[in-house]
Amino acid sequence: MKSKSKGPPRASILEIAREAKVSTATVSRAFNRPELLHAETLSRVQRIARQLGFRPNLVGRSLRRGSTQTIGVLLPTLTNPVFAECFEGACRYAQNIGYSIMVATTNYDHQGELESLHTLLDHQVDGLILTLGSYMPLANHDLLQKAQATPYILAYSMLPGIPSVTIDDFRASQHLAELLAAFNHRRMVFLSGPLRDSDRAARRLLGARACAERLGLDPVPHAVMPSHVECDPIQVEQLIRRQTLPIAVMCSNDLLALSLMSICRSLGLRIPQDVSVCGFDGIAPGAMYDPPLTSVVQPSMEIGQIACKKLLDHLTADHRLTSAIVPHRIFEGGTVCTLPPRPDKGAAAP
Repeated sequence: MKSKSKGPPRASILEIAREAKVSTATVSRAFNRPELLHAETLSRVQRIARQLGFRPNLVGRSLRRGSTQTIGVLLPTLTNPVFAECFEGACRYAQNIGYSIMVATTNYDHQGELESLHTLLDHQVDGLILTLGSYMPLANHDLLQKAQATPYILAYSMLPGIPSVTIDDFRASQHLAELLAAFNHRRMVFLSGPLRDSDRAARRLLGARACAERLGLDPVPHAVMPSHVECDPIQVEQLIRRQTLPIAVMCSNDLLALSLMSICRSLGLRIPQDVSVCGFDGIAPGAMYDPPLTSVVQPSMEIGQIACKKLLDHLTADHRLTSAIVPHRIFEGGTVCTLPPRPDKGAAAP
């Protein structure tokens, strides 16, 4: 049985030392403590290493340092562009300072969260960026209790006393409800997956309801889909039949909103004339839809970068981990129509 080819052998520090006419200790310092070398010597060693195709053994270096120089990132899914962009932002920042990223996904499942977290911890990551699926009090959050021995920061999620990087979901949802009210919508429905799986959806529902109460609008009912990223056609049809058209639907994320729009069209409903739809996240496919989806835009790549920077500043320079609220904005697409003003309840009939 033929053995698999392993390719050409890796150049060794002995070969580099011979070519550069320096000691092997000097070559080692060039890759581990470059600040200790004279600039001309460092440049010569690095040039010869490139010529010979040398790549330092990061695993061996990590073992010697007692650090893997790897950050673990736990996300609900990578099929949602929001979380994929967050991962890319963290990855770009980490790579710039010589760290790697290991990602695990949970599919919004609490048991999956625990298993994925264990996988990251088993690989001895130096720190963690966590997006929680489970919406529960901190005291009962066994995921965070498992992670206590490893520095971590939350991305998108928010819990009292825990460092996090996110938009203000509550305020952003209020802004979206205010926009609907400005278009004379007094009846709104909030659509999401199960709240137990997403603290973001829970905060957005609270924000919408708080705004409706403050503005004297109708109470906001909550329609729960089985999934956070796809609507159930039967439930959507039942929901629409219970409403007096036109209505406005606030979706907890853009994928859910796009799914809703597709089902509404299959039912012969016009958007936005019969159903106004808006979402959260501001993903690129939503802006390319016809009509473009009205949505709260959050800077997902920036969230990943900031979370990674804060975590690595803590690991490499002992900076205290702190929270950051990043700004959101509203993208006014074409999925919300303007309704005729509703007469005040106390006004006399014409």
